[in-house]
Amino acid sequence: MNYEYSQTDFSRGILSGLFAGLIACVANSVFVLIYRSITQFYEFNGLDVTVIVFGSISQLILCGWMFYLFVHNMKKGIIFYIMAVVLVTVVIFFLGIMARQSIMGSAPADFKFMVVGTQVIIGGLAAFLIPYLFSHDKLIS
Repeated sequence: MNYEYSQTDFSRGILSGLFAGLIACVANSVFVLIYRSITQFYEFNGLDVTVIVFGSISQLILCGWMFYLFVHNMKKGIIFYIMAVVLVTVVIFFLGIMARQSIMGSAPADFKFMVVGTQVIIGGLAAFLIPYLFSHDKLIS
């Protein structure tokens, strides 16, 4: 059966975030696996597969919803969305590093690099892939 219906902007925003989240899961898993194997950094297992999968998908679905809100409620919403994503990404860097410091006393440079690397992947996909997928409906339908 062929169902002919057009996606709403809300569903396109959520689906864009979900698709970007799936890509982020794979990219972050590969990044952490390669980084840990190169540096032999196994001290902190907080960035394991479960955290990467649920964190990446939930963050990017939330970004897809935010993108929908920005586009529908603001003039030049895409530009403001990108600025908000960059700001939130920077805040998450510092929150992740500070949480590690408050639990363990200090954050090793290897951990800081992993947090920054995974958040750069998520932030980059949120800032650029979600708007692209939102405007190219055939990729997510």
